[in-house]
Amino acid sequence: MLTFGALAFLNPWILAGLAALPILWWLLRAIPPRPKTEAFAGIRLLLGLEDQERQADKTPWWLLLLRILAVAAVLIGFADPVLNPSDRLDRGTGPVLVVMDQGWASAPDWEDRRDAARNAIDEAGEAGRLVFFWPLGSGDVPVLVSAPVARSVLEATDPAPWLPDRAAVADALETLAPEEVIWIHDGLSHDQEEAALLDLMSDYGPLTLIGPIETAHALTPPRLENGSLLTDVLRPSGEEGTRVVVAFTEEENGAERRIGAAPARFGAGDTAATAEFNMPAELIASVSRLALADGASAGGAVLADGSLSRLLTGLVASDAEEEIATLTSASHYLREALEPWAILREGTMQDLLEDPISVLVLADHGAFTETDQARLTEWIEAGGMMIRFAGPRLAAAIGERFGVAEGDPLLPVRLRRGGRVLGGALAWSKPRTLGPFGENGPFQNLAIPEEVDVRTQVLAEPSPDLPDKVWATLDDGTPLVTAAKRGDGWIVFFHVTADAEWSSLPLSGLFVEMLGRIFTLAPGSIAANPDSDDLAGTEWRADFVLDQSGRRVEAAIGGDTIAGSALAEGRAVSGIGPGIYLQAGEATADDGQGGRMVLNMYRTGDALAAMPTPPIGTRIETLGGAVAQRYGPWLIAGALVLAMIDILATLWLSGRLTGGRQVAAALLAVILIWPSGPARAQDSVAATAETTLGYVLTGDPRVDRVSEQALRGLGFALTSRTSVEPGPPVGVDPAVDEMQIFPVLYWPLVSGALPSVEGLERLEGYLAGGGMLLIDTQNGQSQFGRASAVEMREIARSLNLPALAPVEGDHVLTRSFYLLDRFPGRWRGGTVWAEAPKPDDGIERDPSIPQFDRVDDNVSPVVVGSADWAAAWAVDEEGYFVFPVGRAGDRQREMALRFGVNLVLYALTGNYKSDLVHAPAVLERLGQ
Repeated sequence: MLTFGALAFLNPWILAGLAALPILWWLLRAIPPRPKTEAFAGIRLLLGLEDQERQADKTPWWLLLLRILAVAAVLIGFADPVLNPSDRLDRGTGPVLVVMDQGWASAPDWEDRRDAARNAIDEAGEAGRLVFFWPLGSGDVPVLVSAPVARSVLEATDPAPWLPDRAAVADALETLAPEEVIWIHDGLSHDQEEAALLDLMSDYGPLTLIGPIETAHALTPPRLENGSLLTDVLRPSGEEGTRVVVAFTEEENGAERRIGAAPARFGAGDTAATAEFNMPAELIASVSRLALADGASAGGAVLADGSLSRLLTGLVASDAEEEIATLTSASHYLREALEPWAILREGTMQDLLEDPISVLVLADHGAFTETDQARLTEWIEAGGMMIRFAGPRLAAAIGERFGVAEGDPLLPVRLRRGGRVLGGALAWSKPRTLGPFGENGPFQNLAIPEEVDVRTQVLAEPSPDLPDKVWATLDDGTPLVTAAKRGDGWIVFFHVTADAEWSSLPLSGLFVEMLGRIFTLAPGSIAANPDSDDLAGTEWRADFVLDQSGRRVEAAIGGDTIAGSALAEGRAVSGIGPGIYLQAGEATADDGQGGRMVLNMYRTGDALAAMPTPPIGTRIETLGGAVAQRYGPWLIAGALVLAMIDILATLWLSGRLTGGRQVAAALLAVILIWPSGPARAQDSVAATAETTLGYVLTGDPRVDRVSEQALRGLGFALTSRTSVEPGPPVGVDPAVDEMQIFPVLYWPLVSGALPSVEGLERLEGYLAGGGMLLIDTQNGQSQFGRASAVEMREIARSLNLPALAPVEGDHVLTRSFYLLDRFPGRWRGGTVWAEAPKPDDGIERDPSIPQFDRVDDNVSPVVVGSADWAAAWAVDEEGYFVFPVGRAGDRQREMALRFGVNLVLYALTGNYKSDLVHAPAVLERLGQ
């Protein structure tokens, strides 16, 4: 490599040809000797004639210059000039380990990271060195591959919504034994012993660290203070600056709407800044997500946890409270205990029920009027939670109105007439302490202070169902807290007062924790950071998750369950991203009995730390800096353009280019040098001449390119294995292109890139005319992937899709060519859906009612999956597979190709293979 400042030539020996340019100039300008003049008498006969063909006696200087420039461009182009070259890989010949952080902090500048990794891999290939490319989204150890293969892995890599798994690198370095390490890091320390890892990397040869200009910022879960919503923005350090945090709420259709924004201002050297939202309580209670306006990532967004869910609470105080007893009243204790869990509204019960409260707290309320009772019952059954406390007024009301055989419908259990006094001058017994919390209620694993005692309580009437309603008891087994489900809501009753008159419970921290646990059971509420003991033996499933950009997306239906122990840290870990998780099993959050939990990347009190200082001798580079740029292809293309101009100029000088010829030649030159685009469905004549596979254009160049490569690879497989020989694949715009000529259309769903209304209507016509859509969500699970739930419902409604069912082992798709029992792509394990079979129910249809006339031989018009078949089928121009699929030695790619073959033959031949199920019966009848 020859270097001149920031410019280098990878093949400098070709530049020696430039020395011949002066000789070439002299040769081109050289002309034959002047001919000798001789008189010829017959010359007079030629006078007046005009020669139509002209030839210059010498080459014009500008044409010579043009030719010299064309030759120089070719020579310099083949010398492969590179601007801002790197010499970091010129120091060895052994394997290079390219480590790339793939965690949440890599998302904001992911394209810069991809460019840096691409340059590192290309430089290794130019130096003739093999590559270990390791994106740290999982612990899979890479294999040694060539630079083109490593680059194909890079192009298919996206950031993951969790921390990078750096610990796996330290464990595998000895096995890999690279001669050089390049680490494209996110600039943060994730408590994975990075200092020791850096020292270990430096032991294996030169170490290069490529980091961001500015590290990613993170958010902590929102909290409430003095009626305002607060969240902390975290960073390792930095200069003064401001970050804007945006609050979102969830609409009924599942979409999110922005409802507020607040700045977080950093001082010089600050590692955290607080963003404060001053919004009405109703808006605060509806917040579903907070996210940074800039630098979106899974760590730069947080989901609202139990501190915000079901926050609006009404407090009805006892009429007997007097102003002089403010600091000892039940209302005071309740305000202090509910402050971490609720936004309080105080007033009369009638006024509070006019507001959209979720929890109603009653401190020693007596009997209800029939109107109030009916109104409260309706509110509770609709999903409200009422928390009641005992007291003198309630005890008196029981004695006046209810007997042993009667009960208050707004109490979870029947109460005995009169209270129970424990201790005191006229009592024989002593105050009782609390007994262990049972498994029925939400108080499991709460620590019980020894100093909490109960002196007076109201007693529950024994009944067969009483044990199922008891959440807490005294040490003698008498109920302390009881609860019952009413419709979609709850009634919770404390058998003691909310002040310190009957017990010391309101004076303890246990009282606050008990109320917090109760609030997690309010319909729709979310439990934040449960204890690990609570999670033991439980199973959970994601409801909503945050993607790598911090957006809230619906999780896949039928996804794998997660053991509760894996969620014990209360934050996202490798393989388990931030999101809202529902407890699986018989008790679910939908019926109010199960749990609902939120995981965010960070918890309150966490901090971000910068990467440790690297060892001496480490090469430090920055993302977004001077990137190597190759100009060889552009120079060669420019030389071809100059050659075209040379031809036109020569024809013009010779007089052969006049009038219409000149215009035709110019148009021909433009056509030859104009860049050609991908094939489109407008080439209907070529497409109808042979079987052609099509793909729906999404507008995303990368996705469309992969779709074209995928159908090209599937076409190769069909040509080599079957009698079907498809032509080149064609991209289809449903709004304008003719689609009936395509037996199968592959549709990779991309969020926000749905066809227009006209396009969806034309797709519906395509399906009704016998076409087939292969819809690929590309996420490896059983639902939406890159398309949101709202968009998927829009697709199903617009295309009038039939009812779908999983493809079972007896479906024709499993045997149209190969015998298959699974349909993997790049991912495996997901469900494939097709039109649900219509049972022969023997019902005679009314002939006056028009029936759908099928033209597709009962072939399903749509097949839906999530395996990312495009990545498994895709091949480049030379026929090599573009993306890695499966592990070495398995047959995952082969099974993906077989599924593609079966799908095309299923669409082309119909359901004739279904007749094979009758073959045993036919042979039996024939006596075979």
